[in-house]
Amino acid sequence: MQIVTFENGPCESANGDHGVCFSQKECEANGGTASGTCAKGYGVCCVLTVTCDGTISINGSVFQSPGFPAAYNTFGMCMVTLNPPTGTCQILLDFINFELAPPLEGDCTNDTFVVMGANQGSMIPTLCGTNTGQHIYIDVDNSEGPFKLVATLSSLSFQRHWKVKVTFLDKFDPCLAPNRCLQYYKETMGTITSFNFAPPTSTTSREMLNFQNYAICFAYIKGFCDIGISFSRLDLGNVNQVCDTDYVAVGSEKFCGDTTSLSVTANATAPIIMQVVSDDDNSNLEEGFSLSYTMMSC
Repeated sequence: MQIVTFENGPCESANGDHGVCFSQKECEANGGTASGTCAKGYGVCCVLTVTCDGTISINGSVFQSPGFPAAYNTFGMCMVTLNPPTGTCQILLDFINFELAPPLEGDCTNDTFVVMGANQGSMIPTLCGTNTGQHIYIDVDNSEGPFKLVATLSSLSFQRHWKVKVTFLDKFDPCLAPNRCLQYYKETMGTITSFNFAPPTSTTSREMLNFQNYAICFAYIKGFCDIGISFSRLDLGNVNQVCDTDYVAVGSEKFCGDTTSLSVTANATAPIIMQVVSDDDNSNLEEGFSLSYTMMSC
């Protein structure tokens, strides 16, 4: 009798969802749904979804709104508890889909999405609005928890839905981000937006969130010496003023104001950190920023 073993790694289900490669029995035991095969047909792609009052302890599980993708309009709190394996240093959240009620002058007055349990001193922002495609890393190596994801929903009528993939990372994981980097980019090119920078097709407007103070980090990639950053939109207020309250900082240089064209080049022979800061007021409804970056070879 042949015994086949395989890694319980990520997979893509038959309908395109994120899943984990398990045996059929493992998938059933963990309450998942088998959709497609993996491991050369020896395993099934197991989709593990958890909703309000559930617990996530398996890598690749998804926290989603009840009835997803249908709108969810129940007033109150929807929370899941995270149970990281021993040795977890970071928790990565990938916002596959994220639509909550928008902010009011930058404040998440109606709906909120909050992460609990991060290391003391971590600056994990409260989120609302449109954040599909975003991601955040949560440092937990010096925290004993409890670890929770909490969506608190107002009575405002809105087409809410969310789908958040949870990944637990230990110190040996190649996906691990540098400490205190809320977002981390490892590719040679890409696009980045501020939170709640809604796409043109969205029914909500773009609006920079208040109380932001986080780091976007770019990995050092061998053979690349510089990084080119091009803002297609930068709307952070302080036009013709000192960038002291709302700004994006690349190295020691701060950028703010209102423009649709701004290019920056920085040295990339070491990890690059871009700091994003906003104060407690967005009564002018500044949009935030959208940029593309390209690593430049030596």
